[in-house]
Amino acid sequence: MTAFWTIFVKDLRLELRTRESMSAMVVFAAAVILLFAFAFDVAPNRFRVFTPGLMWMTYFFTAVLGLLRTFGQEREMEAYSLLLSAPVERGAIFLGKAAAFFVFLLAAQVVSLPLFGVFLSMPLLTAPVSMVLILVITDMAIAALGTLIAGMSLRSPMGEILLPVLAFPLLTPLLIASSKATGAALNGAPIGDWDFWLMLLVTYLVLFSLVGTYIFDYISEQ
Repeated sequence: MTAFWTIFVKDLRLELRTRESMSAMVVFAAAVILLFAFAFDVAPNRFRVFTPGLMWMTYFFTAVLGLLRTFGQEREMEAYSLLLSAPVERGAIFLGKAAAFFVFLLAAQVVSLPLFGVFLSMPLLTAPVSMVLILVITDMAIAALGTLIAGMSLRSPMGEILLPVLAFPLLTPLLIASSKATGAALNGAPIGDWDFWLMLLVTYLVLFSLVGTYIFDYISEQ
């Protein structure tokens, strides 16, 4: 627990000092939202059918952009080997970095999500509790899977190319599930109508959290 907290706080402090990941993620998300707003000339009531998918597509690309920096600081400063040589469980390193990335992604969404309501007429306040639930679970699943992939691709000379190549196919089920759940929630459907998609998100979260915790020791040595 101490190792997890140390890694988590270290990444938060480093981001607060540099603001590299957060700035890039927020600017990218805002740019894509504005692009959608001015590129499509569709009546708002018809366009709302597509906004959940557009929203999560935006945040999946935003997440991949942030994941490129998950281990980037350690790699650039050649500190990754020192991090691995610390007398702690490698699983704690994985969980600490995943938790920090979850905070970064959620913060980027808090800043940029209102733009969907302003420019794309997305009824975000229709089901605020459901939206928060979907955002938190999906972001945690993205953080777990994304951190695992980032750790796998770190030692590759083509890591920056390998990461999105691996991430997008594995994240596609999350994109589908989160889009379906968000669309149903914003349309006022009871949770019983979209609990399958919610359970899929939870399954992804639990599965890759456990996998990352137990195999990060192995992949970090490859």
